[in-house]
Parts: sequence; C-alpha cells; structure tokens
Amino acid sequence: MTETEYSFERPVSVAALQVLFRQTDWADRRSDSDVALLIRQTPVQIGAWQGDRLVGYARALTDGRFRALIDDVVVDEASRGAGIGSEIMRRLLVRLDGVEEVFLLTGDDKVDYYARLGFHPSGAKCLRWRADAAG
Repeated sequence: MTETEYSFERPVSVAALQVLFRQTDWADRRSDSDVALLIRQTPVQIGAWQGDRLVGYARALTDGRFRALIDDVVVDEASRGAGIGSEIMRRLLVRLDGVEEVFLLTGDDKVDYYARLGFHPSGAKCLRWRADAAG
C-alpha cells in the first residue's frame, strides 16, 4: 500500500476534490466554480494524498481563536477503513488546538465515529437559514 501524505500546504485542485465530493450524497452536486471558491476562501484545509491522488480532505472555517466549524470531511471510497479520516481529524484538531470551541455537523450515522474522536453533543440548538435551498 502506498504511504499516505497529509498536508495543510499542498494545493488541492478542484478536479481532485470533485472526485471525492462526487462520492457523497451531500456534496455531489457542487459546481466546479463553487468548489474553486470553497478552496480559495477556506482558511484551514488538509488533504491526504497517496502519490498524486487525493484520497482524503477536510476543512475548517475559523476565526482562529473562539470558533471553528469543521466541514466537508471526506475519504475516497476505496481508502475508507484505513484510518485516513481519523488521521485527518487528529491533525486538524491539533491545528485548531487554540480555538475555544470546535463544532462539526454530521449525519446521525456518523455520530459514533466522531464520538470516538472526542466529539460530543454540544447541547446548543443548530438553526439553519434557507433550509429550502438545501434540498
């Protein structure tokens, strides 16, 4: 098996990220221009590569001190179960260590996975604006 390289600095291309997003049911309809904007505007993002192939990705929106929201955690279907997602999250949380509160939105089917990584229900009520636009 090829060694996995993790990096906050290595550029992530739209095409490579779209390969991962197309494997999801929550990001599979994003346009290339929207994904390009996401990459440009996100202050903290990490990729996992095996050679030149992006096999994992996550990002965080943050002010660097008080709040951070981890979003778009995705691992290539063929690489799932190998610990790549856990390692991405571990490194991302180290990067966000000085942030007072780190939040993560996830589906019910992933709650146990993130609980093993130290996440717990916040008790806060998550509100959403434009729910109709989300489908």
